[in-house]
Amino acid sequence: MAGIFLFEKISENFVIFFLTKGQKQYIMLALANKERKAYIQEGNEGMNDLTPSLEDYLEAILVTSLRRKVVRVKDIVRLLNVKTASVVGAMKTLAQKGLVAHERYGYIELTHQGVAVASEIYDRHKTLYRFLREVLDVDAETAAKDACRIEHHIGKKTTERMVKFIKFIETCPEGGPLWLSSFHHYAKTGSRPEHCAKREEATGQKVIPRSSPLSSLKVGSKGRVVQITGDQGIKRRLLDMGIVPGTEVKVEKAAPLGDPIDVVLKGYHLSLRRQEASAVTVEVIE
Repeated sequence: MAGIFLFEKISENFVIFFLTKGQKQYIMLALANKERKAYIQEGNEGMNDLTPSLEDYLEAILVTSLRRKVVRVKDIVRLLNVKTASVVGAMKTLAQKGLVAHERYGYIELTHQGVAVASEIYDRHKTLYRFLREVLDVDAETAAKDACRIEHHIGKKTTERMVKFIKFIETCPEGGPLWLSSFHHYAKTGSRPEHCAKREEATGQKVIPRSSPLSSLKVGSKGRVVQITGDQGIKRRLLDMGIVPGTEVKVEKAAPLGDPIDVVLKGYHLSLRRQEASAVTVEVIE
């Protein structure tokens, strides 16, 4: 679904735009009749007395509405794996709070305020999931479960700081920061990459390494792997070949147009396509 842009009408005043691009998902809410500032304030006020269970129901309604034109009780039962009576009871409570519109045996629809509250809950969930996956390198299943547990107890300021932290990493001019890749290596292996132990003894200052894609190294140049990017297929192939953070590689030779590239690591030769070599970030060894 890379690059697909969809929209779903939530009510007469709200439309949700759902964009899937690569492995990233973006949700944008278009407000038809009210100022966005008032809409956000309305959402914040509606969250004051919600239990974690009610927040889960609101989020489930929002997520389901992105996939289906209408939301039914059975959709929420299936998504949350709960009993029908529980969903009906929760809808009654949410309706009393002015967050959903639901007639007996009818469709479930978020109100203006319901969309505001649900979208904020969902934003917290996405931020937590990305932080656990991309920063702490937690596996996808655990990250999804833990994000659900944490999202009900984390404050807005902390969520905003996480968003900024993730954005800082994504916009790093040299790609993923070396220290983050080093942490991922340490978390998986229990040992520090070789470069973490290096210090300038004379000045007592840390050495700031120069990072570069493996594909940009000249013949005869050496580098130490600090990060592997790209899709899962490329990552898996490179890891299977022994190209892991901390490994030293040397560019032995390259085809006239730079594809393929022959490298040496751990005493044996490998031939990499340019796309594969571009996915490997190395710390250049002078």
